[in-house]
This record gives sequence, structure tokens and C-alpha cells, in this order.
Amino acid sequence: MEEKVYSEKKGCVFCGPCLLFDRDIYSQFSKDGFNDWKNAESRVSQHENSTKHKSNLITLKERANTLGTINVSLTKQLDEHIIYWENVLRRVVATVKALSSRGLPLRGHNEKFGSTQNGNYLMAMELISEFDPFLAEHIGKFGQCGSGHTNYLSSTIYEEIIQLMADKIRQTIIDEIKTVKYYSIIVDSSPDISHVDQLSFVIRYVQENGVPIERFLQFLPNTGHKAIELFDSVIKLLNSYEIEIENCRGQSYDNARNMSGIYSGLQARIKELNPLIEYVPCSADSLNLVRSCAADSCDDTLTYFSLLQTKIKKTVKTLANTRWSSRDDACKSLNSSWNEIRNALISITNHLTEKATTINEARSILNKLDSLETAFMTVLWGCLLDRLNKASKQLQSVNIDVSVIVDIYDSLIEYTKSLRNPIIFNEYENKAKLLSVVKEYKKSRNRVRKSFHDETRNQEQELEGSDKFRVKIYTVILDCLTNELEDRQAAYFLFNSRFSFLGKLTEYSVDEIMEFAKNLQNVYKEDLEEDFPNECIHLQAHLKNKDKMSILQLCKWLKEYGFYEMYPNIDIAIRIFVCTPAANCSTERSFSCLKRIKTYLRSQIKQERLNSMAILTIESSLLVSLPYEDIIKSFANKTARRQLFKLK
Repeated sequence: MEEKVYSEKKGCVFCGPCLLFDRDIYSQFSKDGFNDWKNAESRVSQHENSTKHKSNLITLKERANTLGTINVSLTKQLDEHIIYWENVLRRVVATVKALSSRGLPLRGHNEKFGSTQNGNYLMAMELISEFDPFLAEHIGKFGQCGSGHTNYLSSTIYEEIIQLMADKIRQTIIDEIKTVKYYSIIVDSSPDISHVDQLSFVIRYVQENGVPIERFLQFLPNTGHKAIELFDSVIKLLNSYEIEIENCRGQSYDNARNMSGIYSGLQARIKELNPLIEYVPCSADSLNLVRSCAADSCDDTLTYFSLLQTKIKKTVKTLANTRWSSRDDACKSLNSSWNEIRNALISITNHLTEKATTINEARSILNKLDSLETAFMTVLWGCLLDRLNKASKQLQSVNIDVSVIVDIYDSLIEYTKSLRNPIIFNEYENKAKLLSVVKEYKKSRNRVRKSFHDETRNQEQELEGSDKFRVKIYTVILDCLTNELEDRQAAYFLFNSRFSFLGKLTEYSVDEIMEFAKNLQNVYKEDLEEDFPNECIHLQAHLKNKDKMSILQLCKWLKEYGFYEMYPNIDIAIRIFVCTPAANCSTERSFSCLKRIKTYLRSQIKQERLNSMAILTIESSLLVSLPYEDIIKSFANKTARRQLFKLK
């Protein structure tokens, strides 16, 4: 009965093959229709066994095999239709990926092709269409259809694609975190252009190849500045992504009390949940505070930096209030352009057409420059800030661990101590004399204290000139800098001392390695098994004839050659150490992205779209690796749009 067709209008049944091909012989199944329901079984059976029916059925099959059925035509046209719109979406996705990876705005004042105010997205599509006939034809056919017509070129489509790509990247990051198990958190906050405080949330973990990575997840708006409010926001975010706080092993923030407080700060509240989450203060921020304290060590340094900040900044380089790298640049510029700046100031003071206030200001700066003390400060701080700035840049790298921080601080401490050598002081003094017009230090008035009648001591000798400057200024700056470096280094010493033996296995005896390994195992009882000390001894023998490797290099070596299966507990210990962040500079970089995305022209951007654009821009390496096919397939499954079309 598969070939039978029922007509509702006549209330009869027809035989499809006979209706099409039985033109000469009369039959109810091919002419008038069959409705003798009482004898239906016998009559239908008789018709199906007839020679003519079988002949018509064979004709239908042969025709279908030769010309194809209508289903084939529909399927072919549907496939062509799908391929067409896939090609359109491929160009749309490529354009959105390129623009969003750079944080550029997509929408303009209108969405009209040919307009000079249609935004970056339509501008890019127009540019591609100049060299792509397919897209040019599509824009010409569907570009000006208006609302209610599907063209996949509207802002609604690319907004859905942006959200879709952001979700995929975020899910990729979360899957990686759950796979590697151990991770650390980094948070910091900053207000955006619309004065909404944004808390940047970054997670650090060790990838499968042994390389540490810091991934941005999202911004949290208006979390508040109190430790309890920050704590609630962090825990809520981790729970929303089903990331277990039990696997967290590190946290890093700046030195603000609400973050770093040991009693009620954010780090203390998180350690209450998991005592194994070690807090590591941002090493770059700590070094910045060291420089600030050293600059405040005496009145002369305050006067010198005030001169750079308020007087010479228009001539040399504008100084930032929080970034000491700008002071390094200012000192370098002052050292290299000392004579040019001085000549410019002399020219201003002798220029009669200048305003009196300008002449007086130039004369005041010139008087301060024309002193050996100012020249010495320029030489000294030029050298100090150069070393500190280069160390700070090294500390901001993602591919460092806490052991590197300790080594860098050690080197800076030894460097500042070595500057106390009189030979180095004399060298700085000679350089200052080459810069300065004045070759002598300012003389101070000798204040002779009144002696009482019962005093028999000799009159104190006041230091003058070079000795006075060296004792009361030069040495004070170096001592303050050394003390601050030692205090800041102490914050990293305890945590580093637990793991440092892993990078120096060949330098210790078996007994010492056993002791270090057992101490570390006692701290991480749930992570390291009892076989951990034996693995350390075995690894010592394995590394005996190899070059010395740092802990980070050892982590990569274990992954590269597959030795992590031989030393599973050592691999766990190293990953815990390497995943602990050394600085929170990744959050600072995310704020730079925030300023590019949320500008004064886009100050009303919604938080969801802000987070989507931010993760696409910050994690652009993951965005580039997203396959077009996966994005298009996910878009089609989510959207499920229907297209009406006619058969050709």
C-alpha cells in the first residue's frame, strides 16, 4: 500500500504509479478512484498482482533511478543553501575575530552599507567585498533589505557570535584548570571610565607542557573594597564555574591592607577556607614601594624628585604618580640632555619678551641645576632606577616563580651594599662634576652649641663637602634601600625555602634531601604520597650528570620527556610551586584592555558584553585558535533559523 494515494476531495484511493503511467487501460485505481471498502482487501490485492501495475511500478523505479526523486532535488538545494550561508558566516566570523581580538568597536552611528559612519564591522565587510566577488554579490543582494530579512550582516548576529566565542574561550580555560587540578588566583580592582569599580579575576596554572600561564576570566563590577565583600565575590565566582577552592594553592594581590591583611584581609579569609593557599605579595608592587621609601629617606631626595615632578617634567618627561619607570626615563633624559636643558633655561632667563613669571621659574630651576648636589643625585638615581626598573620588568614576567624573585632581591641587596664602596662614590662624584658647572658642594653654616661652664669636651668637628654628602645623604639612601629590600624579600623567603631544594638536588646530600622532602610532605599531606622522599633521591641520581636546572626548567623537562610518570609526586610539588603567582601584573594588563574597550564613547557598554570583549581581547591567542566550523555549528544549533526558499 506504499504506492496508494488518498484523495480527501473525492474520498477515494488511487494507485500512484498507475495514476501517472496508466493512460490507455481503464482502472478505478488510476481513473475514478477506488472506494469499495467492503471488497477493499481482495480488490487491492488483485490490482497489486496485475501485470499492468507491476509494469507501471517498474517504470516509476527506472524513472527515479534515471532522473532522481523530488527528495534528491530538495536535498541538493538544501545543501547548496547551507553551503551558501556557511560561506557568509565564515566571512562574518573572520571579521568579528579580527576586530574583537584587538578590542576595536564594531558598531557605528548606523548600519547602512556605503555610509562613512557605519562602524568598523561594516567597513571591514565592505573592504573584503572589494576583493571577494561572493561577498560583494551577497551584500548587493541582501545588504539593503532592511529588518525582517535574513542577511547575517546585522549587529544582532555579530553580538551573538561575540558572546558565543567568549563562552567557548572561557569554557576552554575552565576545562584546562580542572584538568591540571592545581591553580592560584590573582585579583585587583580599578575604576573604569564610568567610575564603576571593576575587579579583575585572573587564574594561574601550569599547562600540560609544563609552562605556567595566567588566564583572565572576567571583571566583577562594584564588589566593594572591604575584605568580606571581596571574599564573597571571589568565592561566588569560583562556585559559579564549579572550580574547587580545595585545589587552589596560591593567591597574589597588591600590598593594600584590605587584600594583604594577615588578620582580616582577603588573603586571611581565603586561608581560613584552605590553609594551603599561600599568599605571595606582588613582587613588582613591593619593589615599587621600596623605591618610594628610598626616595623619602632624606630631604635632599624629596627635593630632587620634587624638582623632576613639578619643574622639569614639561622639558624632560612627564612623571606618573604610581609608576617609577617614568622617573627612570626622566633621570636618563636629564643625564643625557643636561647641557641642552641648562642652555634652554639660560635662553629663557635672557629673553626679555618672556613673561616675568616664566623668567623667574626658569631662573629658579637653573639655580637648582647649578649645584653639584643636584648633578650627583641625577647620576646616582639614574644608576639606581635603571637597575631597579630592569629588575621590575623581569618580575612582571609570567614565566617566573618565587625562587626567581628571591634571587633578584638578593642581587639587588648585594648591589646596593656594594655601592657603599668609596671608589664607587668617587666615580659618581666625578661624573657629577662633569655635568655640573659648580664643582664644589654647598657650604653649610656651622652651628656652635653653647658650652656650659662644667663642660670640658673638645669642640665637635662638623663634616664638610664630599664627606658630609656621602655620610648624610649618599649612605642614608643606600641603607634605606637595602633595609627595604631585605624586609620585602622576607615575605617570599619562607615559601621559597620549602621548595628551593628541588632546584638544587645535586648540591645536597641524601640526608639533607630526605629532611627537606619530609618537611614539604608534612605541609602538603593530601597531595604528596609517602614515596616523595624516595623520588627526590632517585631524581638526584638522574640529574647528576646533567646541567643545573631551575624549578621551572625542571617542570618543563619532566613534561617534555614524560618523566612526570616516573616522578609523579615531584611533578605535583613542582606544579604547586610554579602555579603560585609571583606578581599580579596580569590584572594590571587587563586594566589596560579595559581602558581600550570601555572608552568615553562606549561608557554605557553592558557588563556582559564588556566581559565578552575583554576575554576575546586578552586571550586573543585562544580566540585565533578557535575553528570556524565549531563557531558556525554552535551558532546554527543555538539560533536554529529557518529559511524559506523555492525549488529551482
